Amino acid sequence: MTDEDLVARAQAGMEEAWAELVHRHHGAVFRATHAALLARDGADDAAQEAWIAAWKALGEFRGQSSFRTWLLTIAWRKALDRRRSTRAWLRMIRLDRADDAEGPAVQMAAPGASVEDGVLDADARLRLKKLVKGLPRAHRDALLLMATGDLPYAEAASLLGVPVGTLKWRVSDARRLLRERLARFG
Repeated sequence: MTDEDLVARAQAGMEEAWAELVHRHHGAVFRATHAALLARDGADDAAQEAWIAAWKALGEFRGQSSFRTWLLTIAWRKALDRRRSTRAWLRMIRLDRADDAEGPAVQMAAPGASVEDGVLDADARLRLKKLVKGLPRAHRDALLLMATGDLPYAEAASLLGVPVGTLKWRVSDARRLLRERLARFG
């Protein structure tokens, strides 16, 4: 059954159809909110807010875009609302300080890898996360939204309110900046 069929059934009050839409698209919604917030807890909360808002607005959905694009636009906006809140920024600052105080988290190493390799990988991930956070917001948003792999450039550009060429340039420039900054670390 297509998303369009499920949307029509959900609009007619069939809860099973809505449940199937949630099942199909929850991963994409979470990835979009996580890309905007860079924090799992906030992303979970924003995803839940997006699902509630989508349910409430479902009767207004007219199919001018795909259901997925409409839904991810709601999710992105909910995440941006959360990101703009003072409380969220204060929470992120505290988390960054906690990360710095504790050092990199040790994760399970890949089979055949040493514990030292696991620590180095965790350190590299932490460094990359900080470099991504340091990108200009427009570049960071473009890069992370496209990195989710959930939207083609045209739909992501529409979601961000920029032309496709601008989105492509921002993604390319963000990658260039990250390469340059990573090169400084060897």
